[in-house]
Amino acid sequence: MKYLTPDYYPHFHCKISQCRTDCCTGWPVSFSISEYFRLLSVECSPEIRRKLDIALHLTEHPTEDDYAMLLHSYTGNCPLRLSDGRCGLQADAGENALPAVCRLYPRGIRKGECSCANSCEAVVELLARAEPIRFVILDLETEYPPDTRIHFFETAGREMEIRLWLIHFMQDRRFSLGHRLAMMGTALRDMDEALSAKDHRRVEELLNEPWQIAPPPLKGDAFPIVRRMLELLKSDSMQDYAEMALDNFSAEKYKGKDAADEKLRQAEPNWESWFENLLVNHMFFSQFPFQDRPVSLKDETEALYAVYAMLRFLTIGAGNGDKEKTTDAIAALFRLVDHTAFDRYAVPVLHKIGADPRALLTI
Repeated sequence: MKYLTPDYYPHFHCKISQCRTDCCTGWPVSFSISEYFRLLSVECSPEIRRKLDIALHLTEHPTEDDYAMLLHSYTGNCPLRLSDGRCGLQADAGENALPAVCRLYPRGIRKGECSCANSCEAVVELLARAEPIRFVILDLETEYPPDTRIHFFETAGREMEIRLWLIHFMQDRRFSLGHRLAMMGTALRDMDEALSAKDHRRVEELLNEPWQIAPPPLKGDAFPIVRRMLELLKSDSMQDYAEMALDNFSAEKYKGKDAADEKLRQAEPNWESWFENLLVNHMFFSQFPFQDRPVSLKDETEALYAVYAMLRFLTIGAGNGDKEKTTDAIAALFRLVDHTAFDRYAVPVLHKIGADPRALLTI
């Protein structure tokens, strides 16, 4: 079957035991009813069977798709994880014994498209390159049905075209990342107006005619906004990085934008291209702006501004010029962003602290 994918997709490989933060640490892992009963009957050694039987628990309110979950050990690790980082079930019974969620992650298969989440450090490392992401059609074989998503937006039947149109703004390297995001926000506002009015002619004009806008001036101070957001948005995955970044910025280690940018250059000379690729990949993976939650397109845009600002803040403050630390901070952030309803609660947090979302782009 043919899928639209980012060009890095065929090159992704799990790092297995080489991963610094493996994907089963600290995350709730849930299973469908069919996966649950398959795991109960999988052929494996007595030791693995004992661990499986102890680890598998029904959810509080079981459904067909969310029937059971894996109970982690007191250390936060999957009880099947071996001391060298490998999965005990896979080592004992082979890859086919793994539940679908473990075999698929970080891949996301949707109708007609496949991509990977930025929450995986191997993906983050693949995106650390000078070249922009290109999208290609690949013929892929997969045993998994596409993830079914319900969208709450008018799309005029042009959803994918609109999504790639918005990504185009993010890849316009004539402008800074903050200006690109601001320009894309203006473009999405115009598109939202046309979609809401069901003005298909205007949608066609926006998609097919040269769309020019001068990059708007960026005003405000993003740092106090991000500090307050990190204090309010508690996340197990990124809490250590958030506290490290808050401590470093409080100590005024990174006075001024030039000093902050220099830390990123130390970690990755092509950091602007890297961040562009991270944002583009996130937009494609999350199907921005048409996510599967009833959030306005304006709120989706402002949540993306928050992602950019937090990305800058954490990588400068917690990465501290080190490539591995920077990569780990990025993956930790996207554990929150890509695998929770971040777009649904980020904007209420901004409203609570009285912040202008556009100020987030000044960081």
